[in-house]
Amino acid sequence: MTAARVGVDIGGTFTDFVLLDEETGELVAWKIPTRQFELGQSIVDGIQQYAKHHGTLPPMRRVIHGTTVNSNAILEHKGARCGLITTRGFRDILEIGRQTRPDLYRWHIKRPTPLIPRHLRFEVTERISAKGKVLVPVSEEELRHALVSLRNSRVEAVAVCLLNSYANPEHEQQIRAIACEMLPQAYVVTSSDLAPEFREFERFSTAAVAAYVGPVFSRYVEELIRKIDSAFKPTPSLYIMQSSGGVVGGQFAAERPHLTIESGPAAGALAAADFGKRFGQRDLLAFDMGGTTAKASLIRDGKPNVTDLLVVGADNNRPGILGARVAGLPVRAVSVDLVECSAGGGSIAWVDLAGILKVGPGSAGVSPGPVCYGGGGLEPTVTDAHAVLGHISPDALLGGHMRIDPEGARRAIQDRIAAKLGVDVHAAAQGIIDVANANMLRILRVISVARGFDPRDFALIPFGGGGPLHAGDLANELGIAQIVVPPNPGVFSAVGLVTSEIHAGFSRTVLLRAAPESLPTISHWFEQFVSQCHAALERERVPESAWRVVKFLDMRYAKQNFELEIPVNGKLESQEDLDTVIAAFHATHTQNYGHSDPAAPVEIVSVKTRASGEGPPVRFRPIATGDEDSQHAYVGSRLASMGSLASVETPRYDRSKLLAGNVLKGPAIVDSFDSTCLILPGHVATVGALGELVILTRLAANLL
Repeated sequence: MTAARVGVDIGGTFTDFVLLDEETGELVAWKIPTRQFELGQSIVDGIQQYAKHHGTLPPMRRVIHGTTVNSNAILEHKGARCGLITTRGFRDILEIGRQTRPDLYRWHIKRPTPLIPRHLRFEVTERISAKGKVLVPVSEEELRHALVSLRNSRVEAVAVCLLNSYANPEHEQQIRAIACEMLPQAYVVTSSDLAPEFREFERFSTAAVAAYVGPVFSRYVEELIRKIDSAFKPTPSLYIMQSSGGVVGGQFAAERPHLTIESGPAAGALAAADFGKRFGQRDLLAFDMGGTTAKASLIRDGKPNVTDLLVVGADNNRPGILGARVAGLPVRAVSVDLVECSAGGGSIAWVDLAGILKVGPGSAGVSPGPVCYGGGGLEPTVTDAHAVLGHISPDALLGGHMRIDPEGARRAIQDRIAAKLGVDVHAAAQGIIDVANANMLRILRVISVARGFDPRDFALIPFGGGGPLHAGDLANELGIAQIVVPPNPGVFSAVGLVTSEIHAGFSRTVLLRAAPESLPTISHWFEQFVSQCHAALERERVPESAWRVVKFLDMRYAKQNFELEIPVNGKLESQEDLDTVIAAFHATHTQNYGHSDPAAPVEIVSVKTRASGEGPPVRFRPIATGDEDSQHAYVGSRLASMGSLASVETPRYDRSKLLAGNVLKGPAIVDSFDSTCLILPGHVATVGALGELVILTRLAANLL
């Protein structure tokens, strides 16, 4: 094997690995249980496991890592002790936030506690106008007094957030220099460096999040680099997946930790987009069901939808109007537009005091795990429900190395669910599946219907360990005609890591009328940002021939509160060019909100660029071709219950033995080492050239 890339995706239950030969396209995947307190060593051990099974380890060019370190630090309140320096009078911005709620008539909303407590937030006298003019210089005496207090409080990080620093960063840079002088060990960030855009709450929150997770993430990255350096020769470069779906070098990621909060989930969306283009389907609903959560994203014209405002720590089970999550911590970071819910394979089923069946948000995780895993778990989970209904083969998971105990799952569901509801164990297990499906249907509707898209116009691509188990039910409910189950669905996010590109991006608020007199200013910023993008790609050693930069404008109608991102194709130098962009804005406004007003004045809020550097093309090896007969992959049958149908003898197939062109008619169960796929009654699956299962649902049959 020649040079290889290794993708490592650490989840709450398993750590997934994919090794890709860059020359032949051969892909090898494996999983190990996540070691929650030794993540860095888990990565090294997992890679070395490849050498144990294959006799040797090929030279690795890159190790690309999808991480949940930052999101876990926020959700578990295990970040650094931080302080904040701000403009006098604005100490409580993090506390006040926005007067928005996920439910209009729900008064008792629990907002996230600010990451920086009030006694560690200090004010200094200074002021810069919204136009960038210095009105009041920084009071250095007040600043040094505040920094002494922070030093005495033993803070690990300091966020510098001044009122109008997006218009002129001079004062923030001055404060940063003095802070680094007086607190040389502290991790210091400035809001103007991380998010030079208006809306002080979002900018302050971004800086607070970066300061909170920065020391934790920096230590993690440094330790991981040391372990990789000492374990592997020649030493591979470490790259970290960003929330945007692109990767950056480990050191740069440590300097911009807020860009990697949705690192792992973004890789799955990226893999879905890449794989869809390979089999000619560019419009997809990507559905990722892991052990702890389920996530949905929309792929349109071969690209994941993105947002420039990520919300973390929100109650994702209760999305607000049009799916907006308004009760969390906003972070200005380009991110794949993801919606998630607490409905993973390990999500615990329970009956509340009113006798209503619930699923999640609690999860059994990897330890003790679902009851059927035999790791000491006592609480029934979604995975246990599948085991009781006969969906999961006792001897197929992880190639038979993880045995499934259906009887243990049956006892847990009988004692803790069925007995309380007064139903039999099969009805209780199906109820657990139905509740989990309802939660997952909601996020799929949020990412499609609430964004102005009809899910029936998309194919569903399910992945994660549990995605292919639920895809048939979800497609039936949404009216989706086609499901595409990729090869290696249980490690699909890790596949996204090895197909990823280098990303960089820059933005700035300008607040201009969409008029010809604004074009010189816009062109100035585009030129500056394009140069910065090129410098970033050069720093990551991306060949110049592979550079790609795209430009955007954030636009809105005058006096609107929020804006829409509009791509700028080609130059923006004339009235004709501007009219094209304005027309695209009106069309996008109609797409999102159902109306537009071409006669209304339009504003340009921000100028943005995003760069990507294409690596060597990834070639996946096609599987062998056969005919429609799939009996050579038949490995037996067992009783399984699907939906309202009683248990029936259901054929089982080994996915690794299937050939391109094979046809499977539902009901059927397809086993692979990392996942199980259910083909429901009335559905028909055909094996594609790359090993994908293309399932036509009942709707497709009706259309034909």
